[in-house]
Amino acid sequence: MLRAVLFDVNGTLTDPSAIGAVWARPDLGERVLEHAISTAMVAALLHHVERTFRDHLSAAIDVAAAAASLDPGASAQALDSAASLPARPGAADALATLTDADLRIIALTNSGADGGRATLEACGLLPFIENVWASMAYRRSSLTPTPTPTRCPNSRRSPTGSRWSRPIRGISPARPTAGPRAWPSVFPNPDVQADTLPDLATAILGRHW
Repeated sequence: MLRAVLFDVNGTLTDPSAIGAVWARPDLGERVLEHAISTAMVAALLHHVERTFRDHLSAAIDVAAAAASLDPGASAQALDSAASLPARPGAADALATLTDADLRIIALTNSGADGGRATLEACGLLPFIENVWASMAYRRSSLTPTPTPTRCPNSRRSPTGSRWSRPIRGISPARPTAGPRAWPSVFPNPDVQADTLPDLATAILGRHW
């Protein structure tokens, strides 16, 4: 029985093209985000978790700007844009469809729970979100990620209690197919796919779980 849907925040619910827009290169946003996620994951595996995801974004912006021979003076503006990304088209409609079906919505982010919540609030999606989990909260003694839940006080959902602090089993992947991101062949095939976020929400509800 489907009870909750987990959404990635940066790049799924929000549009990273604003990061590159300061150079009139919106295509750089996806590249910056992917680079930052890669370095953050490597740092987590090495237990170097002192750096925030903002640090990784800053480094990725510098690398992307240098590779494209762009003005490094705009990097600070690009980093500020990364903290207030707009919502993807159709994101609010998709979340509304799922919450109207009485499903819980969990947001998963590398930005940290507080940073993720700020991003979702700025783009107007926070009222649909029950909890924000920081995916980069790791135990020092283990490679097992420990999601850090943050209750969203203005959520339309009721409080969930401590059970959401425990790992969730039986996760099935779903993805919107529109956009520049390709699905890596090493990942399991998504159980649900659709062109847009609203179509994906409808497909999720239509699947027999």
